[in-house]
Amino acid sequence: MAKARSAPGAPRPPRPALPAATAGRSGPLGYLRGVWEELKKVVWPARDELLRMTGIVIATVIIFAALVGGTDYLLSLGVKQAVAAQAAAATPTPTPAATVAPSTTVAPSTTVVPTVAP
Repeated sequence: MAKARSAPGAPRPPRPALPAATAGRSGPLGYLRGVWEELKKVVWPARDELLRMTGIVIATVIIFAALVGGTDYLLSLGVKQAVAAQAAAATPTPTPAATVAPSTTVAPSTTVVPTVAP
C-alpha cells in the first residue's frame, strides 16, 4: 500500500520519540555490549546454504572479471590502433637522400676563393 502524501504547507505529523539511553549503554563498552546483543539475534545460514552462496559469489566475480578484462583488452587494442594511425599520418615519410662517396684525398694546394659579383 502506498504511503499517503500530505499537501504542501500542511503541518507534519509529530515524530516518534527516541528511546532514552540507559545508564549501561554509554561509552565504548556499552556500544560493544549492544553489538553483541544484536549479533545474538542474527540467524546464520546453514553450512550447505553458505557453500552454495559462496560458490555463486565466486562464479559471479570470475564472470565479471573476465568481462571487464576482455573489454579492457579490446579497448586497449582499439586505442593502440588509433594512436598508431594518427602517428603514421602526422609523421612525414623521409625521402631517400643521394649517396655521395666520401672523398679521402684532398689536394693541399687547393684554396677556395669566394667571388663577389659587381
